[in-house]
Amino acid sequence: MHRVVLIIALLIGSLFAMSDKELAHTIDVAGKQRMLSQKMSKEALLLKIGIDVDKNVKALKETSALFDKTLKGLQKGDKSLNLTATDNKEVQKKLKEAQELWKPFYKNIQDIYNFKAGDEAYIYIEKNNLKLLKKLNEVVNAYAKLANQGNNKLKMANDINLAGKQRMLTQMIAKDLLQYQANLEPQKSLQSLKDSIKLFDKTLNGLYNGDKDLKLNGTKLPKIRKQLDIVKETWSKTKPLIFEAIKQKDNQELTKKVIANLDKTKDEMNKAVGLYAKSINRQKQVLKLNSIINSFLTKKNGAKHLINLAGRQRMLTQRISKLALECTLHLIPDSCVRLEQFTKLYEKTLLGFKNGDKELGLEPQKDKKALAQIEKLLKMWKPFAEAAIKVQKSNGKDKKALDYILANNEKLLKESNKLVEIFTVLNQKYSNYIEAAQFNLIDMAGRQRMLTQKMTKEYLALNQMGKKEYKPKLDESVTLFNDSLNVLINGSKMYGLPKATNPKIKAQLLKIKKLWEKVMPFYHKNGLSKKELVLLLQVNPILLKESNKAVELIENSTEY
Repeated sequence: MHRVVLIIALLIGSLFAMSDKELAHTIDVAGKQRMLSQKMSKEALLLKIGIDVDKNVKALKETSALFDKTLKGLQKGDKSLNLTATDNKEVQKKLKEAQELWKPFYKNIQDIYNFKAGDEAYIYIEKNNLKLLKKLNEVVNAYAKLANQGNNKLKMANDINLAGKQRMLTQMIAKDLLQYQANLEPQKSLQSLKDSIKLFDKTLNGLYNGDKDLKLNGTKLPKIRKQLDIVKETWSKTKPLIFEAIKQKDNQELTKKVIANLDKTKDEMNKAVGLYAKSINRQKQVLKLNSIINSFLTKKNGAKHLINLAGRQRMLTQRISKLALECTLHLIPDSCVRLEQFTKLYEKTLLGFKNGDKELGLEPQKDKKALAQIEKLLKMWKPFAEAAIKVQKSNGKDKKALDYILANNEKLLKESNKLVEIFTVLNQKYSNYIEAAQFNLIDMAGRQRMLTQKMTKEYLALNQMGKKEYKPKLDESVTLFNDSLNVLINGSKMYGLPKATNPKIKAQLLKIKKLWEKVMPFYHKNGLSKKELVLLLQVNPILLKESNKAVELIENSTEY
């Protein structure tokens, strides 16, 4: 079981944690670069005007160093920033162009915070920060384009892009205000400031309610709407101060207050972008999962059904063995009848794997390895079936036939399990990660059916037939059933298996758990009274039935 869970953990990890999460994170980080370009320009102008010099020298050093580190990380990858480089040619081309613009820009920034700059450095920043910003915007758009390739089109990609752009606008507004106050192309700076305010308003409303011009979908997600409400509140207090600072050109205290408010707006907007990043990742997972599984479920006589029936064969080897014991011990009236019924079912299914069976929804098997294993099982099955029928026809008096079943049922179980593994591996070759994970989930849940019968067989062999060698086997089966059930319900951090969240599957697993908690003590008790033993044997088929329902739900559901 641990091997199966580990496989699923690796499958889920490679599909979701890598591509989707990294792409959403990268769009966010690349978007921050736009904001940092304006933040640096703002901090440089604060130094020119002489506002909080020590504070802004430190800020400018940190901002420019972060920009430089991030740009390199986007190009080559950076573990500390959780950035993985892409081999997409268009993205790398845009990043290289951004690096060419950044190199001289960074030199002038360094001259400014090292107090080596003359007016020409500030003029360079003023004339080139928008060129750098434009190129950075092209970088973000190139990354966003990746999120819309193939079958993974994301409605939220543009929303996260423009949400990130809002952070930049707060810093651009601050920069334009400072340029206006420093008489650096004041009319141009003032117009840019007013345009940025209008765009911020329009985008904020579009993020909330949608906007056709901006191609924004709007959001109904409560967490994002709540955070956007906070942004609205902060922005509503900031905007009047900006226009007041335009009038009071030389009021440094007011300017400082405006910039502080814009920084607060930026921080609150950044929180919103973080929520968008999580949302885009989640949406991509859901779209991919539903697309793949819906396609998977529509396949006639699909692989999941094949693996389900092969898994049921494992259970039947143990159910037949248990019924042979019940028939011999005369504990349940119809045990001998049901022994014949399930012997025929195993044979019908095994022949169905080989030749096809419309009633069972099976196509004739073509894979050579699978056919070889089926032939091996047919050879083993013939004497086993003969022994089962002898027990049934003799009403449990043929002890030699029973001994054959007890001596050979686990060999048949082992080989039946090999057929499940062959079917699983065969179909994983032609499947994607999600399908492969689904196969293993069905396999895992299917084993639970088998264990309900195996541990009951072992209890009867130990306590009714006096076969002490079954004690460790029984303990192992009970522990495995209990642990597996808890993992299926609650998930496992150790193995990266998520807990069941599908309401129907979760409810069914909890139903099984409730029933299991009532009968589990019986398996630990050495001497059950006849009444208790009959009760255990009456409940056992119910536990099997409910376990089978869980497998069917997992097979036919689009999410676990």
